Amino acid sequence: MTPPEFPLFLLAALAAAIPVILHMISRQRAKHLPFSTLRFLRVSVEKTRRRRRIQDVLLMLLRAAALVLIAMGLSEIKVTQLSALLGRGAASAVAIVLDNSASMALADKGRPRFETARGAVNQILRELGPNDQAALFLTGGPPFDEQGRLEASRDGFLRMFNQCAVSNERADLAMRVEQARKALAASGAPNKVIYVITDVQKHCWDGLKKTPEEPADGSTDGQTQEEAKARKIPVVIVDCAREPEPNAAIQKVDLEAAVPVAGVPVKATVEVFNAGPGAQQRLVELYVDDKQKGTSPVLAMEPGARKTHAFQFSFESGGLHRCEARLVGQDGSPLDDRRFFTMEVNQRIPVAIVTPHRHEIPYLDESFYLQQALMPANSPNWAIRGSVLTAKDLATAKLQDYAVIYCVNLPAPEADVAEKLRQYVEGGGHVFWICGENVQPDAYNAMDQKAQGRLLPAPLREVRTAKAAEGRDSWHIRYLDEKHRALAPLVKPDPLYQSALIYKYVRMDAKAAGASVLARLDEAGEPLLAQRKIGRGSVIMLGTGAHVGWTNLPLKTIFLPLLVRMTFELAGTEQAERMALAGSPLVLPFDDERNPLRVAVVPPSGTLYELKTKAEPGHPGQVLTYTDTYDVGFYTMRPSAGTGANQVAFAVNVDPSEADPTKAEPEDLRGRFAPTDVLFADNPEDLSDTFKMLHEGTNLWGYFLWAVLILLVFETFVSNWLSPKAAEDQQQNGPPGMRRMGTRSRSRLGNYSKTSEVSKTSKV
Repeated sequence: MTPPEFPLFLLAALAAAIPVILHMISRQRAKHLPFSTLRFLRVSVEKTRRRRRIQDVLLMLLRAAALVLIAMGLSEIKVTQLSALLGRGAASAVAIVLDNSASMALADKGRPRFETARGAVNQILRELGPNDQAALFLTGGPPFDEQGRLEASRDGFLRMFNQCAVSNERADLAMRVEQARKALAASGAPNKVIYVITDVQKHCWDGLKKTPEEPADGSTDGQTQEEAKARKIPVVIVDCAREPEPNAAIQKVDLEAAVPVAGVPVKATVEVFNAGPGAQQRLVELYVDDKQKGTSPVLAMEPGARKTHAFQFSFESGGLHRCEARLVGQDGSPLDDRRFFTMEVNQRIPVAIVTPHRHEIPYLDESFYLQQALMPANSPNWAIRGSVLTAKDLATAKLQDYAVIYCVNLPAPEADVAEKLRQYVEGGGHVFWICGENVQPDAYNAMDQKAQGRLLPAPLREVRTAKAAEGRDSWHIRYLDEKHRALAPLVKPDPLYQSALIYKYVRMDAKAAGASVLARLDEAGEPLLAQRKIGRGSVIMLGTGAHVGWTNLPLKTIFLPLLVRMTFELAGTEQAERMALAGSPLVLPFDDERNPLRVAVVPPSGTLYELKTKAEPGHPGQVLTYTDTYDVGFYTMRPSAGTGANQVAFAVNVDPSEADPTKAEPEDLRGRFAPTDVLFADNPEDLSDTFKMLHEGTNLWGYFLWAVLILLVFETFVSNWLSPKAAEDQQQNGPPGMRRMGTRSRSRLGNYSKTSEVSKTSKV
């Protein structure tokens, strides 16, 4: 039977006039009877008349309300939880936000969540009429031209829907909902709704902020009318998460190496997270250039626990290495079982070591220990390619061929050499001064002034020598800058550097020049190692010597890693480890280039792309920005020949937060969406109840029936309370002024009162 249209039955509410008519008819005119005037009787009659009038009006209103409620119940009025009356047969506009982030690959009872989500989309499509509009929004993956296009035709929608798959990216549902609102706001359809089909991960809603309440004066408080209307479009959240299978994820890999050199031990610490509902035992394997380097012991983890394992290994050769940490076995999601990382070693950094002159006995040379640290013998694959020059060679050498120039105990260079060094530093080079007997503070300060103050990190003062007569035979290194990337690994343990003895040093006024002090002595914190940025390069000074005459530092364990790490830092190789998350752009700067370059980019698919760099604000040179990072793995970039840049590699991984099983609470989402109405559909495999709620609503007949029943009971109670017997009993008590009368007199006066009341009513 077709349900009746409620507007027709609402006409039955006119029956509420029946009690009014009956009330008017029941007011009969009484005969006029003569009656003597009594003062107390007149007062009683006036009170009784006013009371009866109020009683009659109350009964009339109760009976009229009961008839109105019956009429509304018969009209089958239905409302939804979304506070909207959806008309039957009207066109609709539907926006579907489909979560295809990495977490949707997780299997629930053997079925991936994304397959459940696709089934929910198909149910929604079947409910749409031929004139209804639909748009699809994906949270990740390569962009589609059909994305967000609201059309009645399903061709573009289905083409996009059939090609989409689970991506490696993190979902931003708040942004997609906002895009869906804008698309629906432009539609003229009377019925609009947004479906969000997701596993309701908490972090996916981070960008959703609660809408400010609408002010009482009706203004939008900074919102346009279109935005205010868009926020009134109801949202249906379809939860596709059920009972997840056991799942573990590799969250991160931390690399530690004294120097990125072949043969030097490297520590890779892998962190594993148990994202499943039960305890797990897993193994982790480490691969370097597709060769297995090691396997962890069994990692036992309780639900929500994290375990780490440190792999110790070394690179057998130099160059760019591709590494991977991998979980052994299968679990609920294969996307978070791998973590890629790269490391670049043995770059063969060109370094020049400049000495006053070559000594016939090598170990007596001023730079002997420095050469041993930077140019070790019998190491053909060493990361640093050193060249030994004399002070005279500086005048003719091509300084741009070197990343760092170490000047060891040199007399102050002549003006032409100083100018050449200044240009080298401003162009991106690095000059590292090491003191000794030939370093005269006054001569160096004069040289620096001629070079426009751009060759020394700070003005030099006098040379200080420890004297036993003064109660001191040496100084100790008290401080290393733990924030400096090259020195941070050397800060602990303290004896590593505090055991070094300094017999002589040159004082520096680092405070006056604004230089960065990297190391200090134990006496009043005197600077021992200072650095200052000059243009695109820098100048560094070690206030003591590199030979045993001024210090025993070259004989200490810290000497080699200190100089090597500083060299790598100055040459820029400390940034060789490049990692990014899926969907994030890869940025490769070329600070020394002013003209566009061609760069060959090879993603994990193996396809070769040739792109051009361009100038961007905030960068001094050319920049390559690559945005198609939807696949995880290694992305290699090789600049065109002649630029002097080597091949680099980026490791792209799944966002580790996608393994977090924490879900957003419904009440929290309702609070953030307010004033938008939100409906939660907990059964994605059967949305029939949700569709019924949206299109048919909740029948209010039951509520009206209860209201009518309550009204009738209340009306009966009021009617009995106001019955003639009750009124008669009330009148028998009489007004206070008549309580002294006898029983017979009050009875007689009661009869008189009735006659008088009738008479008064007739007069009215």
